[in-house]
Amino acid sequence: MNGAGHAMPSRTPTRSALQQPFSRRHFLAAAAAGAITPAWSRAHAAWQGEPSQPPDSTAAAASPQLAAQTRSLMPVPYSVQWRTGGMPLSSGFYAAATGATRQDERVEAALSRLMMRIARRTALNLDPWRRGAPATAGLLVNCQAAGPHFPALGEDENYRLEISPEQARLEAPGIAGALRGLETLYQLIEAQPPGYGFPAVVIEDRPRFAWRGLLLDVSRHFQSVAEVERTLELMACCKFNVLHWHLSDDQGFRVESRVFPRLQELGSDGQFYSQSEIRQVIEHARRLGIRILPEFDMPAHTQAWMPGYPRLGSAPGPYHIARTFGYHNAVFDPTRGYVYHFLDRFFAEMAGLFPDAFLHIGGDENKGPEWRENTDIRAFMRRHGIHSKAGLQTYFNRRLNPIVRRHGKIMAGWEEILNPKLPKDVVVEAWLSVGALANIVKHGNRGILSAGYYLDLMWPAAQHYAVDPIPADSPMSAEEKARVLGGEACMWGEFVPPPILDSHIWPRAAAIAERLWSPAGVHDVPDMYRRLNLTSLELEALGSTHRALPGMLLRGFARGQNPAPLLTFMDVIEPIKGYGHSQHTYNVFTPPAFMCYAAPPESAARQWLPPLVQSFLRRPQSAAGKAAGRRLLQLFTAWDRGYEGYKKLLPHGPQMAELEPLYRALAGLGAAGRTAVRSLMGQQPLPGDWTAQKLAALAAIQPKYGDVILIIGPQMALLLDAADTGKTSGSEPVS
Repeated sequence: MNGAGHAMPSRTPTRSALQQPFSRRHFLAAAAAGAITPAWSRAHAAWQGEPSQPPDSTAAAASPQLAAQTRSLMPVPYSVQWRTGGMPLSSGFYAAATGATRQDERVEAALSRLMMRIARRTALNLDPWRRGAPATAGLLVNCQAAGPHFPALGEDENYRLEISPEQARLEAPGIAGALRGLETLYQLIEAQPPGYGFPAVVIEDRPRFAWRGLLLDVSRHFQSVAEVERTLELMACCKFNVLHWHLSDDQGFRVESRVFPRLQELGSDGQFYSQSEIRQVIEHARRLGIRILPEFDMPAHTQAWMPGYPRLGSAPGPYHIARTFGYHNAVFDPTRGYVYHFLDRFFAEMAGLFPDAFLHIGGDENKGPEWRENTDIRAFMRRHGIHSKAGLQTYFNRRLNPIVRRHGKIMAGWEEILNPKLPKDVVVEAWLSVGALANIVKHGNRGILSAGYYLDLMWPAAQHYAVDPIPADSPMSAEEKARVLGGEACMWGEFVPPPILDSHIWPRAAAIAERLWSPAGVHDVPDMYRRLNLTSLELEALGSTHRALPGMLLRGFARGQNPAPLLTFMDVIEPIKGYGHSQHTYNVFTPPAFMCYAAPPESAARQWLPPLVQSFLRRPQSAAGKAAGRRLLQLFTAWDRGYEGYKKLLPHGPQMAELEPLYRALAGLGAAGRTAVRSLMGQQPLPGDWTAQKLAALAAIQPKYGDVILIIGPQMALLLDAADTGKTSGSEPVS
């Protein structure tokens, strides 16, 4: 599952990258995401940590024909029929509801939210609470049935949206479909001079998968109620419908238990959600049509349980909350009746608190040393014919599942819980690979996919977008495919203190949301990025800080000085990919006070530098080529001058000094880039060994400074190679 409760974050950040004993789950999930693959260009991928994609894979221009069809819609609906004309928006615009829609306050609240968002977008003076006659309403919403009080797996999310010059009509079988349709309606707002309006269109939409989740780990770093609720609102914008709430791990137990109060008293450092706050979050999610799936990881990842209740453990203790990340050996004793009596009472309490039909029990990353070292446990295994750690965990799960069922819940867990005798109603989450998901459904269990969707790996949106729960070449039978419920983006929290939560999730998670909602044939990467940039703006309008955070942190580093040199640097760096953090000592107290926290998971240069270089290399002597060449010269000069400005800022933010070698290397690349461009433009010849020296310097740059990487290597290599050979991408010698 995740690392420390899920599988990814299990690593020991206090060691160098080469010494890290990464979690096997993290390693395999990284491999499934494409992070551990033969580099397409070993000379450069080695230092920059690039994914296994060509340097221009996310930069190609979107097809005009496709852009005209998808416009600003994300996720892309099942069916869209554009018509001529549209409906203008004015200050008299209001909404009305008919049928079962009027009986559910969720739609009323959603309509008011929509009207406020439309007003902010269009500057129209709209009354969010105005309702009137359906015949003259600008928006008419009708649901055939209200649906369940709390969102549920399998709830009908279909809807039909038709916009004519006279009215927008949204019809859905239930409230869930209406909520999804309202998000689509908002995305359709466009400028229709002299104001705004909606285009004429007919949309028939339904999700491809019923389970579209986002895992939020609040154990490693606690996130406030406000942050969780904001995350829910951003999820609704992208049509996610499950918040997988990872509430316990070695670093913290985050839920108030009134039956076992020492869980939060001794296991949370005072950072936990009261039961009233839990209910508040659940109600907020209900109004947005989002399920809350609680996870209490066990039998491993349980160290925070044991300061208050040491009898749960397999070792004598003493126990304390974990302060570091990676593997911790604390594990429940599955041979002790006390453990099951405790869990029976605990799950009875939690089942009354969380209304969803499912309860996630984790089940991952149990290394087993405390079981091996406990003589009573070894004797128990001999008596019961249990021959392995996996066998003992199977015994634990077989006793745990009836407890969960007795309290009206269906068990879910990471794929380590899978075994031939696992009840078929248990949902299993695959983190290893899509192949692991195929194995789950082949066993007869329902499955969800998280492998390839680990946001904390810091891969580009395109890499996540390429992962499909049911790929085109899947060996699954039709019956097995029907057991694939969907997938989950995972935001494990080891390196995500509260201020940087949004920047690590958004907007990349929206690409995963589209993969889980839209038809399988929607997979054009350039068009995805075009629409993702628009979605990013909408997420920001809803309160996400993913775009504002870098500037905020950099201004803090500059302490009143002009941070422009830092912004120049930020355009061409990204955090180290995977779990290769090497310079800092990361634990639960590490503050977000380093440049790597400001670095975006996907830098601006990843999108705009490849087409700029290609435009120049195609025909350096053409008008377009010369224009691109001048832009490159400006860029390379900014890198060079930015380094001088950076050095002037160092006295104000000494922690920035760790990046000096990397910024100096960028300045050197800027100087080399100017020379290469001028040579290709016929302005100056190159010395005989100049290119070899510069390529060697390029390959020597290592990703060890400040836990960030330069992402410009492939483009600089193309430019230097072209300058050396005198050949452009069009195979025309430079005159």
